[in-house]
Amino acid sequence: MSETFGIHWFRRDLRVAGNPGLKATFERHQGRVVGLFCFDAKFLSRPDFSHDRFGFFLATLRELKEELLEQGSDLLVIDSSPNEGWERLVEYLRPQGPFTVSFNRDYEPFARERDEKILELFKNKGIEVKTHRDHLLIEPSDLKKDDGGYYQVYSPFARKWLDLLQSSNIRDRISEQKKGLSYLQRRRKGESKQIFTLTWKSLDRGGFPFIDAFEQFENKTSKMVKIPLPEAGSLAAFRRLEAFSPHLSRYGEDRDIPGIDGTSQLSIFLKNGSLTSSQIIAALELDKTSGWKDSSGASKYLKEIIWREFYYHILFHRPDVEIQSFLPAFRDLPWENRQDWFLRWCEGTTGYPIVDAGMRQLNQTGWMHNRVRMIVASFLTKDLLIDWRWGEKYFMEKLLDGDLAPNNGGWQWAASTGCDPQPYFRIFNPVLQSERFDPEGSYIKRYVPELKNVAADCLHDPLRIPSSAGYPKPLVEHREQKEKALRMYASAKK
Repeated sequence: MSETFGIHWFRRDLRVAGNPGLKATFERHQGRVVGLFCFDAKFLSRPDFSHDRFGFFLATLRELKEELLEQGSDLLVIDSSPNEGWERLVEYLRPQGPFTVSFNRDYEPFARERDEKILELFKNKGIEVKTHRDHLLIEPSDLKKDDGGYYQVYSPFARKWLDLLQSSNIRDRISEQKKGLSYLQRRRKGESKQIFTLTWKSLDRGGFPFIDAFEQFENKTSKMVKIPLPEAGSLAAFRRLEAFSPHLSRYGEDRDIPGIDGTSQLSIFLKNGSLTSSQIIAALELDKTSGWKDSSGASKYLKEIIWREFYYHILFHRPDVEIQSFLPAFRDLPWENRQDWFLRWCEGTTGYPIVDAGMRQLNQTGWMHNRVRMIVASFLTKDLLIDWRWGEKYFMEKLLDGDLAPNNGGWQWAASTGCDPQPYFRIFNPVLQSERFDPEGSYIKRYVPELKNVAADCLHDPLRIPSSAGYPKPLVEHREQKEKALRMYASAKK
C-alpha cells in the first residue's frame, strides 16, 4: 500500500511558519505534504477587485511557493474554481493511495458558502478533511454573550475578548506561535533545513489534470499594477514586525500622527495571512497587558487587533452588512451622492488639505494612515453627504490591505450606520483634525506639494491658503454641511 500524504489548501494563510492546518497535516504524514491554491473566477470578478492588491497577493504567493520548494515541498497554483479543481484532483490522486486535506477557516460570506460546498464534496468522495483556526485568534463560536447572542458594541466585546485571552487554550495557541517565529528567525539567517518530503512532480503519473497557472497570472497582472509594491511574504512581515517592536511603547502617542512612522503597517500582511494576530501577540508579548484599563502602548495596540476581530465577528453574524447598513434605521438615508464631488474626493482635490493628502497617499501608495482614513471617511459621508458604500468600494479598489470585514466596519463606524453608532458626535472637523494631528503640515506637504511653501499657520484652513498656491477652493463649508448631516440622521431616526 502506498504511503499516505496530505494536501494543504492555502487561502488566506500564505505562510509556513505557525500555520496550524499545514503543521497538523505535516505531522500526520511525516512531512509528505504539498500545497494547493485555487484562483476562483468569481472572486477575481468582484466589482471592488484591485489589480494592485492582487499584484501584492501574487508577490506573497510567489514567496510562499519559493519557500515550500526550498523546504522540499511545492505549491500548485491552478486556474480553477475550488469545486472543479478538487473534483479533478481527487479523481486523479485517489489511485495513488489514501490522502487527507487540510485548510484553515475563513469567515467572509463568500468563503463560508464556498467551504460548505467543498466539505460536502469531500464527504461524498470519502476524503478526510480537517479544518483549523488561524485567521482569528478567537472565533465567533468562542465569544458570545451570556444569552447566546453576539456583541454589537466594541467595549463589552473587547473586555470579554481580553478575559478569554488569559484562558489556557488561547495562551497555548499564542505560545505555539513562538515556534513559528523561531523558524522565521532561522530562515532569515539561512539556517533552516528541508522539512518536507513530497512534491507535485512526484505525484505526477502522467496525464496530470492541471498546469501550474502562477506565471500566467503574474505576467498578466504585472502589466496592470500602477503603484510600487512593498516587499511581500512572511519574512518581510517578520522584518516589519521586528522594526515596529522598539516603537511599541510610544504607540499611544504616535499612532495618530500621520507625518511619522508611528503605526505597525502590518495590515497588508494580515490580509493575506503571511502574518497573523496571534503571531503579533506572541512576538510583542501583548498577552501580558494588564487588561481593559491598561493605557500602555502595548495595550492600545492590542485593542486595535481586537477591533479587527470585532469586525470579523460582526460580519460573521451579520453577513448582510456587506451590502447594507448594520442599523435598519439608516438603510435609506437620503444621501446627495453628487458624482462630481465624489470624483474630487477620489482624486484628492476637495480643497481640504488633510483630506486631499490622505486620498493622494492612497492613490500613490495603496495605503493610508488610519487616523486619516477616519478623517476622509467622515468627510465623504458627513460633509459631502455621499453614501458610505461609494467610499468603501473605492478603498477596496485602491488599498493593498483592503479586507472586507475591517474596511466595511471602519466605513460603517465613520458613517454611523454600523454597530456602536454616534451620528451626533462622530463628525470630524477636517480643519481641527489637521491642526491637531499634523500641526507642522509635514504629512500634508508630502502628498500635496502645491502647499509646500505655505506657512503652517495658514495650511490647515482652506480659507487661509493663498490663491497663489494654485490649490483648489473648498467644495463645501464644513459647518453648513455638518448641520445638514445632523438633520439627515435626525429625520431617519423618527
